[in-house]
Amino acid sequence: MKKISLISTVYNEEANISAFLQSYKKQTRIADEYVIVDGGSTDATVSIIENFAKENPNLNIKLIIDKTCSKKYSKGPIAKGRNIAIQNAQYDYIAATDAGCILNNNWFEELVKPFEEDDSIDVISGWYEGLADNEFQKIYDLLYMPKLNQLCREKFLPSSRNIAFKKKCWEEIGGYPEETYTAEDTVYDIRLRKAGFKFFFNENAIVKWELPKNLEEAKKKLYTYSYGDGQYRLYNLRFCYMMLGLICPIKLFLNGPHFKIRYILLFYRVMGYVRGLLNNVK
Repeated sequence: MKKISLISTVYNEEANISAFLQSYKKQTRIADEYVIVDGGSTDATVSIIENFAKENPNLNIKLIIDKTCSKKYSKGPIAKGRNIAIQNAQYDYIAATDAGCILNNNWFEELVKPFEEDDSIDVISGWYEGLADNEFQKIYDLLYMPKLNQLCREKFLPSSRNIAFKKKCWEEIGGYPEETYTAEDTVYDIRLRKAGFKFFFNENAIVKWELPKNLEEAKKKLYTYSYGDGQYRLYNLRFCYMMLGLICPIKLFLNGPHFKIRYILLFYRVMGYVRGLLNNVK
């Protein structure tokens, strides 16, 4: 059985870190080590992790506190935290996930299983679903969460809340790009594909991701995501489509309910992308 390191980055995750760690504790297979990089949290995140690690020594949690992995010190604190975690990982296979998620009990086992079955696989994409408890989250899930289909299986670019890869792949492409706050995992995936590494999609490796709780939170998240996309000039055709929908919204009317929410969020996506273009990565 291959030795595998799991990595995560955290910053001020007091509200959700306990539920996340408990979901990891329930895994049918655990990583040979779990490297967590904290970016200098000012809440109880660190103490919660430290206490959990002491109570569960079998989980082999290694906590690294590095305040430079925060917006105050870095343009790309999440990417920097991941790179530091991987630099400190002992093993040649890396899996990654994020706080703010709930892991299915068999998530880790399913995510890394293809490595055990086929050594030619370099990168494994897991699948993610939304945690929708209130009415707004259900609408957001309907409008923005990807749906599993054949295109996803063939072309899916995994978020780093659910990915595994050989460490040599990370080394060859120079690690996660640290120039931006968001879109770093998409750019990382694109560079892995361009380098010719073999991807495998496993829809059974599922994490559940907490969706925005209300319109204000959704506006902020989508603006931030689109800002990163704009900085890297990703998805130009999608941006043109969004601009068309913003200027001529009849397409949105024809596509069904929740028009007001769709249009407001589209506006913030476009504004984020435009701002990102104006501050693009050179």
